[in-house]
Amino acid sequence: MAPIDINNLIASSLELINISSSYKVLHYDDFPILFLGVNKFGNKILGSHLEEDDDEKVIWTIHSILSNKEYYEFINKKKSYKELLKETTTKYLVKKGFNGKTLNAYSLEFENIPEEYQPLDSSFCPNYKKTFSFSYSLGLKGKVADLNRAIAEEVSNIQTAFSDFLEGRLKSLKNINLQPSAYLQPYSPGSFKINLELEFKHKKGQDLFSPQIPIEEYIHEYVKYISTSIVKDKEQFINEVTEVSDEYNNLLVAFENLYIKGNLKQPESFEKELKDDLKKSLPLFEEITEQIGKNFDTIEFSNYNGQDEEFISIMDTNYSEAFQNAVEAIEVSKKLISIDDDFQSYEIYIYHLNTDTRQGNAFIRNLNDETEMSKPKIKISGNEHIEQTKYTESLHLNKWINVKAKAKRVDNKFKFLEIQYEE
Repeated sequence: MAPIDINNLIASSLELINISSSYKVLHYDDFPILFLGVNKFGNKILGSHLEEDDDEKVIWTIHSILSNKEYYEFINKKKSYKELLKETTTKYLVKKGFNGKTLNAYSLEFENIPEEYQPLDSSFCPNYKKTFSFSYSLGLKGKVADLNRAIAEEVSNIQTAFSDFLEGRLKSLKNINLQPSAYLQPYSPGSFKINLELEFKHKKGQDLFSPQIPIEEYIHEYVKYISTSIVKDKEQFINEVTEVSDEYNNLLVAFENLYIKGNLKQPESFEKELKDDLKKSLPLFEEITEQIGKNFDTIEFSNYNGQDEEFISIMDTNYSEAFQNAVEAIEVSKKLISIDDDFQSYEIYIYHLNTDTRQGNAFIRNLNDETEMSKPKIKISGNEHIEQTKYTESLHLNKWINVKAKAKRVDNKFKFLEIQYEE
């Protein structure tokens, strides 16, 4: 007999609720009690055991289809299972045979679940063994990406910046002497996914194989921290405050474990070494965040190993904007800031421009040394169409252009140009 009255429930598609990959059991007691997975459409599923019927030889479970944000909040213990069941609008009562085959599924509301089958208020995700790898997937979601397409320039910018970001993190590790290389893997379906694999050797040319050095876990925690929590921790990089996020503490432990578990010579200060490297990594990661908004809404970061995928984090337009503001605040702290009083003439090369928001990025030669260039953000004033104007000539004709702008500089580097629109 079903633990929930199914007479008033609407039957649902089995394809939608079936787990086809990345199946993980979070808690087991005769049966999988709590489990995760992904359906054929790439949606994340959280499932739980309700009841088994030995006479009919069937098992009743609940499957909830979670958004990336809900999934992240659950696995990182920011929301309980009960909270998710109350909030998510896509949950189903599922009937399975003892052989695991799905027989029926019914759309479900939280009010349909009898109190004795509801999870406790303290039903947070249990600790489970994560699988780390050196293969990474960046899933673009929303807008053009949902058609399994992407803009070539944006993909190129993202994969170059993320490759440089990964390689830079390994090159910066002292006393490990790694020579990393990031290789692009074939794109995969599911909106649009950029796949990269990180390989490395000792600088002397010998392949590195030491399971005692948990490098893959360190990079996993690094990507997770910089894409979720460095924004709320920005004050520790400006004023040396001591209160930091759990994600930062997890990253610091992972960094320490590289040296402790690998029996390597340790840095004088783990925390200083990590903070210095985080500051160094910010501009590269900022280049990734700058791509979010026009043709896709979010980037999802994952480790993958065949069909198995370990979700890391997701960045949306809100985090992207907050991240860029945090980077600017960190960079300008304790440095000289100057802003032009009036519009000045500058020669620039616009290499990224959103013609809807009129914002983008440009190259400009530094005033004190023209052999070096800054890459400031730009915003063009006005509301006229700019597609067929000089402001797109850099993109289409590979030209440097002259503009009138008020510049913001930090020390001698340009950080922002407020460009006056000219016919």
